[in-house]
Amino acid sequence: MTDYFGYAGKTVVVTGAASGMGRALTEILVDLGADVHALDRVESPVAGVATSIIADLGDKASIDAAFAELPTRIDAFFGVAGISGVHNSFLETVTVNFIANKYVTDTYLVDRVAQGGSITFVTSNGGVRWETPAIREELVPFARGDWDDVVRVATELEAEFGSIPGSLGYILSKRLLNYWVAEQVAPLADLRKIRINAVLPAMTVSGMLPEFAEMKGGRDVVEAEVGPAGRLAESVDMARVLAFLGSDLAGYVSGVHLSVDYGMNGLEVAGLRPDRLSWTLRSVLARQAA
Repeated sequence: MTDYFGYAGKTVVVTGAASGMGRALTEILVDLGADVHALDRVESPVAGVATSIIADLGDKASIDAAFAELPTRIDAFFGVAGISGVHNSFLETVTVNFIANKYVTDTYLVDRVAQGGSITFVTSNGGVRWETPAIREELVPFARGDWDDVVRVATELEAEFGSIPGSLGYILSKRLLNYWVAEQVAPLADLRKIRINAVLPAMTVSGMLPEFAEMKGGRDVVEAEVGPAGRLAESVDMARVLAFLGSDLAGYVSGVHLSVDYGMNGLEVAGLRPDRLSWTLRSVLARQAA
């Protein structure tokens, strides 16, 4: 049988590999014959991983220590880990969901991902409309500079508007990651024909679902918004798409922001459902401050 995915014997790194989408993806990749290195805040329970490394993506030193244990050559990297922001500060949420992923790429992946390799991030359908001019304009300052520069921009925003909820940090961080993925397409292609893509999940049954349900007012509210699918997504629904985008099957796919939502975003784009995410962060903060 032809190995269409092409993972057999390849070195793969997955963050958030202990639960939810990351665990489901790790199980698929191990089954496809990859040498999978799992990163998370706890040990990965998936049998067959090459290594399971404990790391805190909110801590630069912890990231550095983790990459000191990882191979110097990586064929595919999957940045799955993230936090909801419901019980986290604005800065914590932006740090884990965006700053850490940018730092990992700038500091390590540009040197370690192999010729023709792939980088795939999990962002969110909560980060759509990042490409509209007004929203893109407020993302640009965050996408420049190193870890400390992005922290400074986030801190200055809170100094201007006061404490910002972590839930808004979630939206901002996912918009930022979507924007930044698009920015990296050409540089990574020029570097070693490295592909970079993003998966934008709809609400998914995972460890963060109770927090999202809390934020929205209950599980019944969440389940009322499932759209044409008639059900919430499962972690494996996202894992299958991630496995495809990082594989040889997607060898000519880069710069894609793939909404895995059974068409819900498409309905909004077509004007068949209300567009709930066309606002800028500053407009929301200004209204709250008024």
